[in-house]
Amino acid sequence: MSLRMNIYVWSQLDFLQVLGSKDAALLEKASSLISQTLPGEPARSQALAWLHTIVESGYPLRQAREPSSNATGGDLLTVKMETEAHVFANFCLARAIASDGHLDLASASSHWSQPAVGKLYRELASCGFTKSSECCVQYFSWMSGLSNGTPLFGDDFRTDWSFYTVFSNSDLAAIIPVFQAAADFQRTLPEGIPDEYARTMVTCLSDECKLFVHDLVNWFGQIQQAGQDAFILWW
Repeated sequence: MSLRMNIYVWSQLDFLQVLGSKDAALLEKASSLISQTLPGEPARSQALAWLHTIVESGYPLRQAREPSSNATGGDLLTVKMETEAHVFANFCLARAIASDGHLDLASASSHWSQPAVGKLYRELASCGFTKSSECCVQYFSWMSGLSNGTPLFGDDFRTDWSFYTVFSNSDLAAIIPVFQAAADFQRTLPEGIPDEYARTMVTCLSDECKLFVHDLVNWFGQIQQAGQDAFILWW
């Protein structure tokens, strides 16, 4: 079963401010959401333990930590991994701090499954968009985030059935015009190519991928114009 896209809106700034805040009311609200989302053990207990850690004591973000490095003596590399418990604890805390005015696009976006991202990536390479002047270097990190997630605390995810992707409001402002250009892209073939060969070449996105990109541009545009950030839960 493929992971489904669930787009929520949150505030990265508010999230950072509650780390280590010891906010008892917020802790109770987020704990209730975890109990509703993860009824089974040991995932629920692990998620609650992680929630208490980040709210009561705080924890450094991935970007704030020293990068993992090879241990001396040729030992194995040590990395920090987020599991399902961390994914859903972070998600429930993000939902707990969301205000009533925050958009909720989960129902609308959940008809797209995670393989749509891989298909879009392959088609944009095949039609030549990724080598065009309309593409940018940041495009590859955005697609990597949609494909593999963007952990807030860990170096990566180690999960069987979930991860999340976060985009700031400024990220969305940069993504939208590039994705719109991708949807509209039409490669111009060099003159002199035989018709039978030209007919086999991919010059633009398929209708399905165009629809996916248009949906992303629409949803990201709503969030960006509202001055908010995006939290995408894949599960």
